[in-house]
Amino acid sequence: MISLFGKTAPRLFFGPALFFSLALFFGPVPVSGLGMGVPQAAAATTLTVYTAVEPELLGRYAKDFEARNPGITIAWVRDSAGPIGARLLAEKNAPKADVVFGLALSSLLPLAEHGILEPYAPEGLENLLPGMYDTAEPPLWVGINCWGSAICVNTRELAKKGLPVPESWKDLADPKYKGLIATASPVSSSTMYMNVSAWLQSMGGEAAWRYMEDLHKNIKMYTHSGCKPAQMAAMGEVPIGMASAACAQPYIARKAPIKLVIPREGTGWDLEASALVKGGKNKEAAQKLLDFCTSGEVARVAVEKAYIPARADAMTEEAKEARDAFLPSEPLKAAASRRAVIDEWRSRFESR
Repeated sequence: MISLFGKTAPRLFFGPALFFSLALFFGPVPVSGLGMGVPQAAAATTLTVYTAVEPELLGRYAKDFEARNPGITIAWVRDSAGPIGARLLAEKNAPKADVVFGLALSSLLPLAEHGILEPYAPEGLENLLPGMYDTAEPPLWVGINCWGSAICVNTRELAKKGLPVPESWKDLADPKYKGLIATASPVSSSTMYMNVSAWLQSMGGEAAWRYMEDLHKNIKMYTHSGCKPAQMAAMGEVPIGMASAACAQPYIARKAPIKLVIPREGTGWDLEASALVKGGKNKEAAQKLLDFCTSGEVARVAVEKAYIPARADAMTEEAKEARDAFLPSEPLKAAASRRAVIDEWRSRFESR
């Protein structure tokens, strides 16, 4: 059984059809260390790590990890959550990855039901907040941070159209925003899936689907990546992007005219979690990366990038306020219903 927040979750089953439908042979491009090239030949061990973490953070994580662990080099394989899950399922009988790093928990848990993950108790687990790691012994996964969704508004572009800044999820369904919103597809993006699941859990199924029907009329584009809508808003391609607060931070730092809106109703949320891949070729090195997940270095990245850190001693007042805005939804429920929800979403919106 898999547990979270001290609760025991039901056994979950996710058929292969879902994963294989998610761009199984999408072909993510490996990136290594601080660059985008081939691992250094001098390294004693090359650790293959599948991740959905945004590319600009991978160099930072690799630098900090490799400084702690001389002789181990990370080779990242980066894509959105859906294709990563599909790839791991396809490789189940001949694993190529050693670790899954920073995948949304609602996307990671289905892999457990196919025997793809291996339990491990990392060093420093006692430093993490309750709910930021699996309570099974040994735990199947460990969190590195959690995050919530937001509305990313280009105030300059919206002002040109004489429109007010939306303050709620309900506002986004107003016809005056028709064609002005970008969001990710929940089929590929864990960021958008957490919104869909949060709406279903907080509004109830009928009301949530009715809301998504109204919202769909205003969507200009569904993107593959969860952070792409924030980029589109920052560049003025759309006035409004639905993404996470963390996705918008790089553009805010560059003085883009972006305002982050935390919807009045509350935000969807999820954990970024990591786990060992069963049958990985570099188990000892892989365990060291799981140990790194509990470190102060990883917690500092979370704080700097507006995530909520996994470590209790790294929590800030801003992080506590962000956590207080979370809708009453649970990643375990999101994981359990993922296949049915994605099938329903596709039937309603993909062909329209």
